[in-house]
Amino acid sequence: MIDTSEFLNFLQEKGFTFATGVPCSYFSRMIDEFEIHQESITYIPATREDEAVGIASGVAFGGAKAFVIMQNSGYATIGDALTSLAQLYKLPMLLIVSWRGLEPDRDFPEHSLMGEVTEDTLTSYQVPYWELKEKAWQEIVKLALSKMDETSRPVALLVKQGVL
Repeated sequence: MIDTSEFLNFLQEKGFTFATGVPCSYFSRMIDEFEIHQESITYIPATREDEAVGIASGVAFGGAKAFVIMQNSGYATIGDALTSLAQLYKLPMLLIVSWRGLEPDRDFPEHSLMGEVTEDTLTSYQVPYWELKEKAWQEIVKLALSKMDETSRPVALLVKQGVL
């Protein structure tokens, strides 16, 4: 498992000063860590994932960096905010998406279906993505952030259960 404090410190070193999103049990340790990092990373809770993309877009318009946490089932709700705001106006942001619905996490029907189509939905919305893995996670994040900076658009990290 990736140490959450180390992960947030790494994102802070890469210039991220804001986080937003909708809680997911995969990210419960990260949400707890926001208390510790509150002076360096401001966490703004959102009620919906499209609202979180809107918040991150506002942060990007202001010249700062934000990342968004969400479940993959919630990713299905961000289409309009993603395409007509973040992508259209070339607003860079890092989407950190829990990849629910895979074995052994097939606990709810909506997770099962979304687990099967998550990669297809990212591809259809033209969002480059990487699977975050414990081994060499810093390199994976660097690749994603390099693409985000190069294109000035959202990129995503898919996170399986127990990785973060």
